[in-house]
Amino acid sequence: MVGELSKLPNIGPKLEAQLAGAGIATEEEFRRAGSREAWLRILERDPSA
Repeated sequence: MVGELSKLPNIGPKLEAQLAGAGIATEEEFRRAGSREAWLRILERDPSA
């Protein structure tokens, strides 16, 4: 199943799942957080990301 974020450029199902785990589930939440903040949230949950 393709979610809302997977429809954005360069975001596939795996990254979408990582973003959801970091509390970012919609395009609006992603844009509000920004790519840097989103990545930092992912790294908090999974330092190997």
